[in-house]
Amino acid sequence: MEVDKSNIQVYLFNSDRPFHHYASGQLTVKKGTHYESDDRIAAYELLVCSGGKCQLITNQQVHQLKRGSCLVVEPQTSIQVISESPQVDLYWFQFLPKDDRELVDFQDVQTATHSRQQLSRLVNNVIIPEEYQVREFNRINTACLQALLLIKGNYYTDALPSYVVTELMLQITNDFIASLNHLTRTNPRAVEIIDWLSDHLDEKLTVRKLADHFGMNYRYVSRLIKKETGVTASNLIIQKKIEIACNLLLHSNLPLKVIADRAYFNDEKYFLRIFKKRVGQTPTQYRQQYMSDFLLNDTKTREGKK
Repeated sequence: MEVDKSNIQVYLFNSDRPFHHYASGQLTVKKGTHYESDDRIAAYELLVCSGGKCQLITNQQVHQLKRGSCLVVEPQTSIQVISESPQVDLYWFQFLPKDDRELVDFQDVQTATHSRQQLSRLVNNVIIPEEYQVREFNRINTACLQALLLIKGNYYTDALPSYVVTELMLQITNDFIASLNHLTRTNPRAVEIIDWLSDHLDEKLTVRKLADHFGMNYRYVSRLIKKETGVTASNLIIQKKIEIACNLLLHSNLPLKVIADRAYFNDEKYFLRIFKKRVGQTPTQYRQQYMSDFLLNDTKTREGKK
């Protein structure tokens, strides 16, 4: 995560009481159009870019967003989105915390993660920077889709949508806190290897090939990665492939064979077996649990303007 530590602010929202879900949906803006809202609602808004690049302007302040970017917008804020790619896609979640929010400096949060006494003050909070680049975006992207699908359901109470939004923001909090640990890792070589693995994932990538690329022994590479992530290199490779598959299952109606290929599994039968083992459901069961026409034709979208 790249941040300007000199001026970034981090939101603390008490998560002991779930936030009230106000509204949510997806926004698509194509090049040549823009989106503009002067509604100035009395709710906070979480925006997550799922594809493309854009300028997002809030009260004259320009933010550059790309896939994986998150932005928290204060209540009563005007929003304008200008696409800088053929198309930009955003998830949006409007919410009302039950308690007052607190703003702290990024450096204070980073320092607190290394002090048990200071960290105790932050627990039971959603901790999210005003602007943040998610590290494990496949996971957060899936969480956003799952949240929108669950929110779309018909419930006798608004409690479930409120819990869903709170849980999503806690998942982003976990990603953020993990990124702070990433910044303070003592072994920069491990960071380099893990980042390269994420960027070069394909059906041919193995632990041996990963080790060969860095001129290292594959057993040493696996131990190094396990020390940093808690899982072996081979399990990390599978984990990232599964995350891609989950996203495709939720975000498309592609057949399982195509999803297996796009998630870099050489064999469809192996994909089906390992998915069931890791997720606890078959790919079809996973898709049926969450899939609806909403994913292909969202009825809660904001429209771009010419």
